[in-house]
Amino acid sequence: MPDRPLILFPSPERADRERKAPSFPRIVKPSFSRQFARLQPSFNVLQAAFEQKNLKIQQSPTGINPEFALVFEIIGTVDNFYTAVKNTDGLEWMFDIETDSFLPDDDFYSISRNGQRDEGLLNGKLYCIMSNQQAMSQLLSLWQRYQDGETDVFKRGFAGLRDVFTHIKNIRRWNAQDRIAETHAIDYWRESLEFDGNSPVPFEIELFFRSDFQKRHIAVDTISREIQSLGGRIIQECVISDIFYHGMLVELPRIAIEELVNNYEEIELSKVDDIMFFRPVCQSAFISENDSEVCTLTKESPLPVGDAVVAVFDGMPMQNHRLLRNRVIIDDPDDYATDYESKYRIHGTSMVSLAIYGDLNRNDTPISSPVYVRPILRPKPCFEGMEEGIPDDHMLIDTLHRAIKRMMEGDGESPATAPNTKVINLSIGDPVRQLTGIMSPIARLLDFLAYKYKILFIISAGNHPEIIDFVNKPFDELKALNMSQRNKVFGDAINNNQWNLKILSPSESLNGLTIGALYDDFTSPAENSRCIWAVDKGMPSPMSAIGKGYRSTIAPDLFYYGGRKFIRKNHDGTSTWITSTREPGCLSAAPYEAGSKDGCAFYSGTSDAAAQITHEAAKCYDVLNQLFLEETGVGILPESTAILLKAMLTHGASWEPIAEKLSLAMGSSPKQLSKWLGNGIPNIDRVVECTKERITLIGLGEVKIDEGEVFRLPLPVDFSSRLMKRKLTVTLAYLSPVVPNKQAYRGIQLWFDVDDNGKGLVPDRLNTEWQAVRKGSLQHEIFVGEKAIVWNDEDLIIKVNCKADACKKVKTAIPYCLFVSFEVAEGFDVDLYTDVAAKIHQRVEIQDS
Repeated sequence: MPDRPLILFPSPERADRERKAPSFPRIVKPSFSRQFARLQPSFNVLQAAFEQKNLKIQQSPTGINPEFALVFEIIGTVDNFYTAVKNTDGLEWMFDIETDSFLPDDDFYSISRNGQRDEGLLNGKLYCIMSNQQAMSQLLSLWQRYQDGETDVFKRGFAGLRDVFTHIKNIRRWNAQDRIAETHAIDYWRESLEFDGNSPVPFEIELFFRSDFQKRHIAVDTISREIQSLGGRIIQECVISDIFYHGMLVELPRIAIEELVNNYEEIELSKVDDIMFFRPVCQSAFISENDSEVCTLTKESPLPVGDAVVAVFDGMPMQNHRLLRNRVIIDDPDDYATDYESKYRIHGTSMVSLAIYGDLNRNDTPISSPVYVRPILRPKPCFEGMEEGIPDDHMLIDTLHRAIKRMMEGDGESPATAPNTKVINLSIGDPVRQLTGIMSPIARLLDFLAYKYKILFIISAGNHPEIIDFVNKPFDELKALNMSQRNKVFGDAINNNQWNLKILSPSESLNGLTIGALYDDFTSPAENSRCIWAVDKGMPSPMSAIGKGYRSTIAPDLFYYGGRKFIRKNHDGTSTWITSTREPGCLSAAPYEAGSKDGCAFYSGTSDAAAQITHEAAKCYDVLNQLFLEETGVGILPESTAILLKAMLTHGASWEPIAEKLSLAMGSSPKQLSKWLGNGIPNIDRVVECTKERITLIGLGEVKIDEGEVFRLPLPVDFSSRLMKRKLTVTLAYLSPVVPNKQAYRGIQLWFDVDDNGKGLVPDRLNTEWQAVRKGSLQHEIFVGEKAIVWNDEDLIIKVNCKADACKKVKTAIPYCLFVSFEVAEGFDVDLYTDVAAKIHQRVEIQDS
């Protein structure tokens, strides 16, 4: 144990949660009669569509879905519409999302605080429900009767049907354009035709999830007939009811894909009402380029013992590599090892090496537990030669679901393979699924499984090496710039192309930790006439995907060492990244030559950053387990491990090292950098132990909706006689249940407030967009102050609050953990650690007695 270990808070005190009345802009909406007149043409179109479909059903020898997915485009929001739909026969809720803003008109506009009409854009939402003709006719009848003056038309639980009517901007069917617009399926098909020759083209179909098995069966039959009529085939079907997911992996011949590209709106497949989206297959792939060197490193250290704490889902590693031997547990039930030659086992070997050792150039000790490895990539031919990627005949979401279930609870009659694993490293991202208005299916799966099994997913944010193509400067001109100027050039390129550089699925995960890459490593080569740096060392890597996350959450959560790449000159004078695996970069194990020898190589990107954070997570686990043994007599509790690690990895993070430099490069305020730097750069060493001037305490609790819990931090320090710089860092972590088919998504919100009784102990925020930090499942804030204040041996109060978000009636208490650090500047005659620790231990003794 360190001389000044972390300390556990006494049990928190119960309290009511803090409440603040929400404020909404005043929206002027049309009357009921005006809406009837305005929307009547849309209703007529829908009525005609239902009649036409009824005729088609009568003529069909097999079952056809008699329903349409109806889209309500509305101004604002109607929270009780969801409840009304659930209570109405013939209506089935599909999803809701935020839409692009609407221009005001004479029917819809907002009123400013001074009572004047505001010409600003109006926020909108899209509600999608499944309805048959009878239910639609009933809706129209109810609205007509209400307009005619009847009372009690909308009984309790159905007010949402009334309220949504006056908010409707438009009502229509879900159409072929909806099925491809968000997913860029046409672009994917077009590229496949260009590169894949005459090969059939695989793609995914995401269906509207129907809770009724018979309706799902009819949907699959309908789609199967259309696929077969185009000469294609169904490769796989996947249904995961817990996240409202139903998908199919299909394949069509080139001629059918050409028809879709050129005239998709006329192809019957694109008109199938059961289809929500056409999606490209997951294209997470890593080119098998490797010019590694013979590994000469020797790591004399004890072999790992016990169960795996961390798992890596990636490519097959070289398990007999000298640096990995006897340190990994391979679980390969799908027999991916067959035909996976050692020379192609590059990415998995690197990720496992980084998870065990971190960057080999850092000379860190290996983790004390083995690493569980589940291969999910396989080698396959590509334009450049060979690559490791997701197999074309497997749906990644299904592979992940089966793999995690097998690991945590078993597969069929087989027992769980690694039930004590608490961290899963997922250093993959799908470049064709950047963040959109709908949470990706894989992110939904990870969030559900994280909450169910109490595990922490550490996910790479994704890479955008194409950023180099957006830099509009020849190599020689770029080379002539100083580093500050290059920072600005890349900053401008990122700013001007934000839409194309977003985080990749599944890194928008709410419950996981998403990791971006710093342009930093432990090498020190110099620029030369042919190779130059892109930006300053320690800046965010230009190719690292940018935030924010789903519904403007902070993402990536953290940025860590991602390695650097040199830029070189192309033959035409433009710039490109050097693809060599020689330094610079993050050093890890690799195959050498044909894989017959042990090698080492340098790689870079968010994969490397995430794997190194996974390494730090395993080290943090050991610190926490020892702390709990010392303080409580038992090790870290399994149900608390994931949230403790999530908070501990984040708690030492800040923007301080590069805030000013990054602000200049991105043209942002130094107080608004979360889009580019998340919660910052973690300093794990600051959280492992305390100092004379800094104490860190850990609190554990659980709260139900509308409850709160209070932690008291005693500060027996005189702040009145002199200026004393002081800092408070608070990190709250939890895992939230999710509602996958609602745009609010996060089931429960937890947040903390700090109360110093108005004294101004730490009045100023650092490194924080304080509204953004409350939008996810991780709140990390830093507060500072230095003015002399009257402080009579008082307590600083941190209150954790809980309220419903998408889940309105959850009775289960939500576990959380809290890391709190208080520190004063060095140079004062204050032993903060000893004084506070004495007070805390005194209170623990009183509680025990």
